[in-house]
Amino acid sequence: MLLVCAVLGLSTVSANAQVQAGAVFSGDGLRSFYLAVGNYYRVPDREVIVVRERALPPDEVPVVFYVARTARIAPALVVDLRRGGMSWADIAFRFQLTPDIYYFPGGPPYGKAHGYWKKHRPRDIEVVDAVNIHFLSEYNRVSPDAIRAGRSRGPSYAVVARDFDGGPERGDNGRGRSGGRGNGKGRGRD
Repeated sequence: MLLVCAVLGLSTVSANAQVQAGAVFSGDGLRSFYLAVGNYYRVPDREVIVVRERALPPDEVPVVFYVARTARIAPALVVDLRRGGMSWADIAFRFQLTPDIYYFPGGPPYGKAHGYWKKHRPRDIEVVDAVNIHFLSEYNRVSPDAIRAGRSRGPSYAVVARDFDGGPERGDNGRGRSGGRGNGKGRGRD
């Protein structure tokens, strides 16, 4: 009976994530977001697919890979902890990291000093914002303000990513970027 309840619960979580992803947009747009995550964090497509299928909201997928890389652990472990109800700050603590790993210069928390997150736990939405703004601004070679502005007009960071052309390897998109691979960033603060 417990197994049946667990399967039904997993099906409900998966269905909710699929509905949310479908509400964002369907088709190539969401796939290109996941492709960007894989390219930026330099992980194989199959790893991104595994995380995507574990029923997290699309905007949390970059956070999974950021934490996994920073903590040097498997992304599936991060997903399991998150799905188990842990906050992003608690997940950082779990791997002997401080929540200030989610602080990036120029990103959220808006106007707060780097040391702020050492003393105050960031809320989950602040973590999702910080990681996505950092990831998308570096990947698309635009300012964090451009990503913030896009997010203020769209329902998710996946939609914001769609508004850009998918990163530096696709050439100039009218924003002054040239073609070629990325600049090697995306490794965090190693």
